Amino acid sequence: MRLHKAVIVAGTVLLLVATVAGSYFLRWLSVLFLGVFLAFFLFGIEIQVARPRLKRGVKVERKTDVERTVGLIRKARSGKVARSLVEEKIAEIYATLSDDYNSTYHSLLSEPNEALKALRSEGDFLDNLERALKIVEADLNEG
Repeated sequence: MRLHKAVIVAGTVLLLVATVAGSYFLRWLSVLFLGVFLAFFLFGIEIQVARPRLKRGVKVERKTDVERTVGLIRKARSGKVARSLVEEKIAEIYATLSDDYNSTYHSLLSEPNEALKALRSEGDFLDNLERALKIVEADLNEG
């Protein structure tokens, strides 16, 4: 923050009057003005720091959930990380349906059910995903 010369001069004059003045009343009056000056300086000048202006006109186009899921499935064809994310999403579906979310979620990841086993099986990932989703659909229709 840059200090103006007038602020330094006014503060110095008030400080000198508060310490050097002979009259008791004049000292306290100077201390009072120094306090007001300090409050104005702290809350009036320092708050006026230049902030970057937000431009409301700029809008970022967000992806929908469907587009995100499609992108995840495309990446899961070749990547193991995306495949594990798809497995976690299926485990979340089952955990949401259960009474105890956390224990069901962790038990499904360590001991997979039929849908996760179908997804993890060898072969084409998209075929495995289709079989796993049919199993999930059948489980949802039963419950």
